[in-house]
Amino acid sequence: MKRCVFVTGASGAIGSALVPVLLEDPGTHVRLLIRARDTKHLKERLAALVAFWGIDPDAPRYAGRVKALRGDVVEPYLGLDAETFDCLAGEVTHIVHAAGNVRLDQPLDEARRHACGGARNVLALASKAARNGRFEKLEYLSTVGVAGRRQGLVPERPISEPRAFHNTYEQAKAEAETLVLAANAEFPVTVHRPSMVVGDARTGKIIAFQVFYHLAALLCGRKTFGLIPDVKNVRLDLVPVDYVARAIEVSMRRADARGRVFHLCGGPAHSPKLIDLVQAVRARETKSGARLPKLRRLPVAAFRLLVKLASAVTFGRTRRRLASLPHFLAYLDEAQVFDDAQTRAFFAAEGLQAPPALTYIDAILDYQRAARAQTAPQAPAAAPTPAAAPVPTH
Repeated sequence: MKRCVFVTGASGAIGSALVPVLLEDPGTHVRLLIRARDTKHLKERLAALVAFWGIDPDAPRYAGRVKALRGDVVEPYLGLDAETFDCLAGEVTHIVHAAGNVRLDQPLDEARRHACGGARNVLALASKAARNGRFEKLEYLSTVGVAGRRQGLVPERPISEPRAFHNTYEQAKAEAETLVLAANAEFPVTVHRPSMVVGDARTGKIIAFQVFYHLAALLCGRKTFGLIPDVKNVRLDLVPVDYVARAIEVSMRRADARGRVFHLCGGPAHSPKLIDLVQAVRARETKSGARLPKLRRLPVAAFRLLVKLASAVTFGRTRRRLASLPHFLAYLDEAQVFDDAQTRAFFAAEGLQAPPALTYIDAILDYQRAARAQTAPQAPAAAPTPAAAPVPTH
């Protein structure tokens, strides 16, 4: 076995895109930590993932290389028994910690339990693996949201300056990132900060349709009778999931990634103005036969009030989506962009670059439409991922 990679969050957007990339190398084995009620449920969840990946686990090139472990990152020893934990620490060469809970309105203690508690448990495994001698590096999935309300250009480095946060998710992730970076003194660590993750830039494929897709439906006016916030020059930082997955795999192979903080995002060059993104979404919807109302722009404060009133008179999924929108609108007040100059230079040397968002909008919307029409493989229910938090930029 050349490489054994332990992945948390394999049923999330990033983890589910990463595993097939890892399996391209015939010498790589993967171990997946999956929450499940019992062994039967574990097998069902793994089968759903395998179906999403479109692979045959019994084929010679995959046989014996994928193993699912029933556990939970927030539990001591990752919810594994002592023997399984020790065995895992003895074989693992790399860890990718992509699991997380991205609810923005959690009580702070609960947010810390998921972000910091999960990070500590993963670090305990990495520490034990490092003492066993085979361990090479930990890849930690953070979020650009750790910048909080910091204004201006967010640097590609640890952020130690005092700052306020939009929500408890950001604060807990910032604290967890600090814990992980401190462990770099003991074993190699790389931190990845994705922005808003969307589908594959070529195919649109993604395991779950998260924040951007709900925003697209709302901000193109389809579900708001044409009313949208007057966002002026606000930009939205999107990143396709295939770029994020490939970047993590490259980082795993590069010793010079140790201690680095990568901004896996569109960055200042490739983050479109929100109004341009709205127009692109509307153009695709119209081309597909949708009838859209004429746009009418409201001041952001007035739109916030409208959302609040609408939430009070709607129910079910619509109400839940409207309830999450104020968290997004809070980002419209921040003059913030994410520097990615060093990240782009690092991955460009490997022939990897994040494409401009407007070049793949059609692909991600077409995949969503096909999935809803059941002409694309149905994705299994995904665990929340760090990259789902909404992060617009100015």
